[in-house]
Amino acid sequence: MISIPVMQSLTTEDYARILSCLHSGPKTCKEVADALKLSYPRANQLLLNLAQKRTIHSPRCRTNAQGRNINLWEIRITNGLNP
Repeated sequence: MISIPVMQSLTTEDYARILSCLHSGPKTCKEVADALKLSYPRANQLLLNLAQKRTIHSPRCRTNAQGRNINLWEIRITNGLNP
């Protein structure tokens, strides 16, 4: 069984890896998961957590092969006036 401090450390490390991945530009959850060798559910949960913390956002979408909109995640840029 993995202890809570170890899980928190792994989550913090995954957050840093995701932010590093998004520095090169917007990506879908699948692109992030594939690039970081994470499962899709794990990547999705981490992306949603970062969005809830207002670290990243998804201001636009891409259409997939089935015609569904897929979020494009990117790092949120703050200007000091509107965090």
